[in-house]
Amino acid sequence: MPKVVANESHAAASQDDCKGASRGRSWGLLVTAGVGGTLVALYAVVLPFVTPALRRVCLPFVPATSTQIQNVLRMLENRSGSLVDIGSGDGRIVIAAAKMGFKAVGYELNPWLVWYSRYRAWRDGVHHNTRFYISDLWKVSFSHYTNVVVFGVPQMSQDSFDTDLSKSKGAGGIPRTEDYFSG
Repeated sequence: MPKVVANESHAAASQDDCKGASRGRSWGLLVTAGVGGTLVALYAVVLPFVTPALRRVCLPFVPATSTQIQNVLRMLENRSGSLVDIGSGDGRIVIAAAKMGFKAVGYELNPWLVWYSRYRAWRDGVHHNTRFYISDLWKVSFSHYTNVVVFGVPQMSQDSFDTDLSKSKGAGGIPRTEDYFSG
């Protein structure tokens, strides 16, 4: 009889060990899933900010200061028509122009910044006068805009880009901002 009791207690101990190992495996899977999910989320958020630096022409996100926005708005005084901000970033210039009464459009490569711009336009009550598009600015025609705002990145003054801007409705009077972004 003692042998049977010993075998039963050994079997019970084995079952407890299996349950403990199973719990340990569950925690391992949970930790692995948590770390993996965090890495995927980090990758999804960081990638749009890093890829512009890896392109043929490096176009980083540099937020406009309030002085720079005021300089653009001063250039737009006594002007009308449509406005496009090329590389609109977080939408500060587009939203400020919409507040002045322009139908303003922003083109940006980074989807996170476009979604944030749309939210800010909605929050500021100008979403009816603004549009934001996720697009490569080298593949967009700006010929139907009368006012073109280009943030002051020297690489954007390439001949092919300038040629497209010269076809704009406002040719001869396009407010190119790269020369006016002081402050």
